[in-house]
Amino acid sequence: MSPPLLLSLHPGTALHDDQGLLTVRHRWGRTPLGPYTPPLAEALHTLAAGPTAVGEVADRINATARSCGLPPEPQLALFHHCLDRLGHTLQRHATHGSRPLATAVPLAPEAAPRPGPVPDTPLTLDRAAHLRPVDGQLSLESPRSRFRVRVEAPRAATPLALLARPASRSELSRHCHELPEGALTALLTLLHSTGFLHPVQDARRAETADLPPGWSFHELLAYDGARAGPRDRVYGPVFPLRDTEPPPPPVTRPATGRTIPLRRPDLDKAAREDRTFTAVLESRTSRRTYGERPVTRDQLGELLYRAARVRTVLAARPEDDRPYAVTSRPYPSAGSAYELELYAAVHRCHGLDRGLYHYDPLGHALTALPGAPGAVDDLLRESSAATGAAPPPDVHLTLVSRIKRLSWKYAAHSYALTLKNTGVLLQTLSLVATAMGLSGCAVGGGDSETPVRAFGLAAHTEIPVGAFLLGSGAVGGPDDATPPASTGRR
Repeated sequence: MSPPLLLSLHPGTALHDDQGLLTVRHRWGRTPLGPYTPPLAEALHTLAAGPTAVGEVADRINATARSCGLPPEPQLALFHHCLDRLGHTLQRHATHGSRPLATAVPLAPEAAPRPGPVPDTPLTLDRAAHLRPVDGQLSLESPRSRFRVRVEAPRAATPLALLARPASRSELSRHCHELPEGALTALLTLLHSTGFLHPVQDARRAETADLPPGWSFHELLAYDGARAGPRDRVYGPVFPLRDTEPPPPPVTRPATGRTIPLRRPDLDKAAREDRTFTAVLESRTSRRTYGERPVTRDQLGELLYRAARVRTVLAARPEDDRPYAVTSRPYPSAGSAYELELYAAVHRCHGLDRGLYHYDPLGHALTALPGAPGAVDDLLRESSAATGAAPPPDVHLTLVSRIKRLSWKYAAHSYALTLKNTGVLLQTLSLVATAMGLSGCAVGGGDSETPVRAFGLAAHTEIPVGAFLLGSGAVGGPDDATPPASTGRR
């Protein structure tokens, strides 16, 4: 007979007698359980002290109830009711004798173990499961499980390696020499009850273990990390770096190099002469061919001014929970962080030399960058590949995120926020280009290393997140009624 799983209350869980009502306070709040009685209180204090078998706790309830003159059966029923109510704060332990093998830690208020025994069929790991170090221990996680399984002993990792493909119980027993049958069963029970193991009815198929149709592992993991979700991580605008380093500046210092001032357009004139917003919105489309004459420096400057300039800089106001300076720009940004920078690879532009530039949104100017001789060509080849071999644009704009500008304030989802901000800026560039009669196309794909090398970006500090292709308007209007299969946006 296999040893039972041991249970313990998650560290930090506390029991209270609230005017005769037994209440448990935990990470997710508080759970009232029922009348406060000595047998039940002792049972839960035992679980709070460390891993204990349910049978052992039941024996203590029997003994305590009799010593208090209480019938044990109602106390036992109340105890099992409490276990059902506390599934989200109960840790489960697979052991070999007195030695721990693995511990399942609940990560969400709705965490509940899968009922029933482990099926007597081949088993395999969930396709979204992954191992990573957490607080110095190897841990098994999956965006589809509400538990984290800590691997407490090296020998507990052997079955995980075997379960990367369907494996029968006998096959696992043959290869897991360091785990007796009972210990192996306890480990499999723990993994199955927490959603990491799936039965394989057909040796070729494990449908319940497969990723949801249309999802890749990395996208599923990124989505899970982008929401508050079922995890014990810190999340939201909690300023995780406030006590360790100053906030990044709201506007980065202009790059070192030759400065090219840009003409500031007359917005009143644009307001009078532009088509209506509805007309611009309805006529916006991705245009991947360009006019014979190149776009001009004034047109590029007007686009950047109308879409991405700094309108105002607002100082920090710690008294309003804004301990960092922010800016106002034509497009919205999470937390007014405005972490996005614009870099330009100019192919042909009247009034500008071919080369690489950085846009200063506060001074409304371009700074010429040194760059490698073939950097412009590398970016143009990438844009051509992303748009189905379309002609090279006049100007290739790369959107670069100063990610720490977001992560200084937000925990757990800064990358997701910068991608949303990227979409907003790409849409703004698209609409302004349409209003100006220029050709433009947003690009979401590409090799991140190409702009990193071209512009000399700092790895993981300045990250490329998107691109926008710009050129003079082609005669004849929109040209992508039948767009090529590519990562260029329609």
